[in-house]
Amino acid sequence: MQRLDRLRARGAPGPAGFLRLPLSLAALHRPPAAPAAPLATGRAAAAARRKGVFALAWPSLVENVLLLAMGMISLMMVGRLGPAAMAGVGVANQVANLLIVVFSGLAVGNTALVARAVGAGRPYDARAATRQALLLGLGLSMVLALAFLPTAPRLLHLLGAAPDVVADGTLYLRAIIVTIPLLALSLLANGSLRGAGDTRTPMWVTGAENVINVAVAYPLIFGLGPLPSIGLAGAASGLVAGRTLACVLSLAALRQRQGSPLAGTLSFSAGWRPDPLLLRRLVEVGGPAAGENASIQIGMMCFSLMVIHLGTAAFAAQQVVFNAASLSMLPGLAFSVAATTLVGQHLGAGDPEAARRSGWQSTAAAAGWMSLAGLGFLLFPEPVIRLYTSDLEVIAAGVAGMRVVGLGQPLQAAAFVLAGALRGAGDTRTTLTVGAASMWGVRLTLAYLFGIALGWGIPGIWIGWCGDWSARGLAFLWIFRRGRWQYRRV
Repeated sequence: MQRLDRLRARGAPGPAGFLRLPLSLAALHRPPAAPAAPLATGRAAAAARRKGVFALAWPSLVENVLLLAMGMISLMMVGRLGPAAMAGVGVANQVANLLIVVFSGLAVGNTALVARAVGAGRPYDARAATRQALLLGLGLSMVLALAFLPTAPRLLHLLGAAPDVVADGTLYLRAIIVTIPLLALSLLANGSLRGAGDTRTPMWVTGAENVINVAVAYPLIFGLGPLPSIGLAGAASGLVAGRTLACVLSLAALRQRQGSPLAGTLSFSAGWRPDPLLLRRLVEVGGPAAGENASIQIGMMCFSLMVIHLGTAAFAAQQVVFNAASLSMLPGLAFSVAATTLVGQHLGAGDPEAARRSGWQSTAAAAGWMSLAGLGFLLFPEPVIRLYTSDLEVIAAGVAGMRVVGLGQPLQAAAFVLAGALRGAGDTRTTLTVGAASMWGVRLTLAYLFGIALGWGIPGIWIGWCGDWSARGLAFLWIFRRGRWQYRRV
C-alpha cells in the first residue's frame, strides 16, 4: 500500500489506472497490451450505454425465465406426487443451496476479474482467471460431494423435516450432491462468458438444460409407454441429465469462442499450473461473495425452519409462493448481470463515470419491470397458486403470502441491481455486510415476530422477507450514490 501511495505521489495513474494492473505473475513478463479504445462521450456514449445495458440484460432475462420455467415445471410435476414430495424437494434445495454457495461466490469473483481484464484490453488475463477458477472450483466441488453424499438424510433431519419428507428429500438431495462438480464448472464457465460480455451463450445453455431435464423427468415420473413410473427418482434423473449437458456445453463454449477474449481458454498448451497471486485475487473477491451467499442461505434455512414447524401444508405453500414470486425477480437478476459486466468493464477501461451511469440505468429499468410484476401478484394471486396445487389449505396460505411479496418490488429491484454493480466493481465485502445484516437483523426478526410470535402464519413470515429486501434496497442506494466503490482495486 505504501508503494502505491509513493507511485501516486510521483504522478502514477489514479485509482482507475491501478485497476488495470496485470492479474497474474505470468502477465508481468509479457509486453504491455495496447490500451483500450477510449469510450465514447456525449450522446454517442449514452446510446452505447443504453445498448450495452439492454443487450446484456435481455439474454440474462431469457435465461432466468428458462431457469424459473424449469423450476416451475419440476415443482408442478412433483406437486402431483403429493405435499410430502413437494416439501422434500424444497428442503433438499435449501440444503443444496448452502453447499454450492462457494461456487456462486467464485463465479462472482471470476466475472469481476474477467470484466476488468477485458475492459483493460488484457484478454490473456481474462483467460488466466478463467482457468484458475475452473481448477479451484473442480477441486472444491469434488471434496464437498464426497463429504456430504453420505450425510444427506442427517442434514434433512437437522432441519426438522418430517419422516416422509426426509425419505423423499434424501433421494433428490443425493442427486443434487452428485452433480455439484458439474454445476460448479458450468457456473464458473458461464461467469467468465458474462464477464467478457457474452450473456447469450449461458442463455442457450440453460435452454438446452431445460429441454433435457423435462424430456427425461416427465416420462420417468409418471410413466410413458414402456417406461415405468418411478416418481421422485424420475425428477432426480432429469436433474442429473440436465446438469451434465449444461456443463459440457458451457465448457465447449469456452473452447470454441473464436474472436472472443476467452478464445483458447481450455487449450492444453495454456498455463494450467496454479497461480498463487491470481488464486488469491479470486478468493479476495469471491470469498466475501461466497460468505454473503452462505449467510443468506443459512438465514433462508432458519426462515424455512419457522415455516416447517407450521406444518407440511404451510411449507408447501412457502415453496409455491417463492417459486411463483421468482417471476418478479427475473428483471432484477437480468439487469444485475448487465450492471456487473458493464461496471467491471468500464472500471477496467478507466471510466468510473460510465460505470456509475450504467448502474443507475440498470436499476431504473429493473424497478419498472419488477413493479409491474408486483402489481400482478397483488391483483391475481390465486390463479397463479392454482397452477401448482389444488390443495385448499396450501392455496389459502399462498395467496396471502404472495400479496405481501408484491409490495416490496421496487426496493428489491434496487437491492438486486446495485448489489450486482458493486460486485462488478469487486466490492463484495460491502454486499456481504449489507446482505448478512439485513437477513439476520430484519428478515428473521420480523418473520419470527409476525409469523410465529403474533401467529400470523405465512403472511407474517413473508413480511420479514419484504422488510429484508426493502432494507437492502435503501442501503445499496445510499452506498452506490456515495461512490467509494469506484476506487476499489481487485
